[in-house]
Amino acid sequence: MTEAIVPEELAARVRELIDHHDRGDVAEAARRIGTRECDLRAIVLGDSSHPSLAALSAIVRGYDVDTWWLISGELEPGSSLPPERRVGTLNLLSELGTTLTMQRRLGGQRGVELDNSAGPSA
Repeated sequence: MTEAIVPEELAARVRELIDHHDRGDVAEAARRIGTRECDLRAIVLGDSSHPSLAALSAIVRGYDVDTWWLISGELEPGSSLPPERRVGTLNLLSELGTTLTMQRRLGGQRGVELDNSAGPSA
């Protein structure tokens, strides 16, 4: 099955956010949004097609970005992704939604590490 995330594309989107909001400083960005620097750096370097759900949720919260856009790069859900990638993206979004909900229930604490796994294998 096709992966939900294209690491290089996700890296470009996250680098753009860090450049705009944190002067390009990954360490500062990680502290500010409440995630582990190593997890954020792995995303920025495009090292994994299965980034940490905790890091992705911190990016969504910290930069107030749309989860569909973060994962797929699309502004309109499902408009151009191939069907097999769309399924993987929807599965990842479901897991990310669960992580965000659990973090909110724990008081919205920044840096709550609910999941450091590599993500879904879809």
